[in-house]
Amino acid sequence: MEDHPELLPVLTVAGGPMRGARFRLRPGPLVIGRAPTVDIVVDDPHLSRRHAVVRSEGDMVILNDLGSTNGTWLNDRRIFDVEPLTDGDVIRLGRTELRFFDPGVALTDPVGLSFGVMRRHQRATLPLPVANPPSLSAGGPPALRAAAEAVDGTR
Repeated sequence: MEDHPELLPVLTVAGGPMRGARFRLRPGPLVIGRAPTVDIVVDDPHLSRRHAVVRSEGDMVILNDLGSTNGTWLNDRRIFDVEPLTDGDVIRLGRTELRFFDPGVALTDPVGLSFGVMRRHQRATLPLPVANPPSLSAGGPPALRAAAEAVDGTR
């Protein structure tokens, strides 16, 4: 992951006082709040000083409320325990709305534009089948033509 920081998960501020800000989630715990001593400082008076924590562990990112006054909401549901995050999740803290973006598994970027699938861990893949493969019986050496005709069923 250190070789490809662009594949680290991101929290994007989609609404609230800091709209447009982005926070790349490095491995380990990151505390979110309005105190200047936390890892992700959000300028929202409705947040607690130490409001919530996100923890990136391998391929998983989890969210936990830290006993905040106004609560932490995940996809319009108040959370009280550790919750795993998935690409596209919406987190609400105070009047701030965050969107979780995981480029290691995403098919969209933080603003919803499509791009090719990127993976954190590359794995071998098989080539996709060709929709209408060209017939080989039309040309080529006689042995290849005979084999192609047998496969194509054109004989």
